[in-house]
Amino acid sequence: MNKDDRKSFFRFANSATNLVLEAKLIQLHNLILKLKESSTIAEANWMTKEICLELDARRDIPA
Repeated sequence: MNKDDRKSFFRFANSATNLVLEAKLIQLHNLILKLKESSTIAEANWMTKEICLELDARRDIPA
């Protein structure tokens, strides 16, 4: 994943609703089970971690 891809991912994570992020987590977990290349698995794990951090940060902010 290059620098522009990561910027795009962060824009998505910042603008998506919690429901969309949670759905993306489910998709990523299912995808990781099918992946074979370690670099691709690492990128999927990175995206999963970042989405979890975003959701945790949103939960910590009072509405």
